[in-house]
Amino acid sequence: MSIDGPNAGGKEALRQLAAQSKQLVEEAAAEETEAQMDLLEPLTAEEKAVAQDQLGPNAQPLAVLKQARENRKGRPPGSRNRRTDDFVSYVSQFGPDPAVAMMKIIGEDEDAMIARSRQIDPIKKRLSFAEARAMRIRCAETMMPYFHGKKPVEVDATVRGVMIVEEISQARDVVNHTIDGIVGVAIDQAEDDER
Repeated sequence: MSIDGPNAGGKEALRQLAAQSKQLVEEAAAEETEAQMDLLEPLTAEEKAVAQDQLGPNAQPLAVLKQARENRKGRPPGSRNRRTDDFVSYVSQFGPDPAVAMMKIIGEDEDAMIARSRQIDPIKKRLSFAEARAMRIRCAETMMPYFHGKKPVEVDATVRGVMIVEEISQARDVVNHTIDGIVGVAIDQAEDDER
């Protein structure tokens, strides 16, 4: 905008200023419209409530929607991937759940496992007692975290030992010693020799 010329500071300058302002407002509105287009997918009431709590009670509705959108980005921590769920549902039609199969192995006796091994393959490799026991133990170790959570590791933070802090009192011949919080009074060795 130029304010030089015959109508400097007059109607022409105001008209140009108004036109530039209008253009800036329209550009900002266009950017806001693009931002709002991303917000068209419906949000749940819980997502809006969480965003409102994060921003405070005086937050504007558009700010709440933007915050809810930001919170929604990506998969929430700890949630399963849809692809994993689809894969599990597809594969489960071909056999039992692995956890069920492992629990069946854990519940079966070693002798029964050996006998079934003889029935399936009597000539070739048969299952030994040690192999049957090892298979049951591996299955039990795999299933253990689903039944019993891992206990936290205990840490012993006690401090052992003797700490000596020497304090000299105003009387030169008395020295206070602190050993594990107990104050003991000792007389200075040089003055003790003089007595």
